Amino acid sequence: MLNSQSPVPLYHQLADLLTRQIRSGSYKKGDVIPSETLIAKQYKIGRPTVRQAMDILVRKGLVERKRGSGTFVREQEHQVDLFSLAGTSQAFLTKGIKTASKILEPVSVRKIDDDKNNPFNRKRAFFLSRLTLVQKDPVLLEDIYLHPELFLGIDRLELENRSLSGVVSDQYYLEPETARQTFKISFLPETKAGLLGLLPSDPILEVQRTLNFPGAKGAIFSRLYCRTDTFLFSQTMNLAMQ
Repeated sequence: MLNSQSPVPLYHQLADLLTRQIRSGSYKKGDVIPSETLIAKQYKIGRPTVRQAMDILVRKGLVERKRGSGTFVREQEHQVDLFSLAGTSQAFLTKGIKTASKILEPVSVRKIDDDKNNPFNRKRAFFLSRLTLVQKDPVLLEDIYLHPELFLGIDRLELENRSLSGVVSDQYYLEPETARQTFKISFLPETKAGLLGLLPSDPILEVQRTLNFPGAKGAIFSRLYCRTDTFLFSQTMNLAMQ
């Protein structure tokens, strides 16, 4: 159900709910989605809210509108929109892909030195390292840094197999407002490469992501190492015409 008390907008909540229904098979390829009027009545919300949610599903490529016929579920491509603000776990979940996470280094406070690209360089930050697996195969390694005051107490939470973006939203009532991401090809040291089932000579996609929150720029910084031989990782971009 939708929660009107949540800081997450109702249209986002509805879009997430419908996405899960599509991914779980409640709505299959070719099925028609109920009309905006019926959905609005079912969830006791306005039609503009439903329309915003459906716009999100259209942009995600989950549904398509056919004039005079309605809105239908589309056939899904085998790719993961890993780089959205929704977070890595949600990116796989959106595609109906079950994952497991393995905490490699539990949350602890550390001093960050000699890391010029890290917004916490020469400061203290919470640090977490985790591995994401799909059907027991490693696909993604993340080193994550979090603001030690904004996320006070996160070191006492159970984070294994939990969405970090969900924890940030549910426990701290925070949603990122902007982000910056850079991409490059990297080579990992033997230990990290081994965690992903790679050799040090194997190239890997490295993504550096900085999330900015209201009044707290750079509150989360992460390095993601992605096995692109396993999944096609994509990024959705919303472009506005001026």
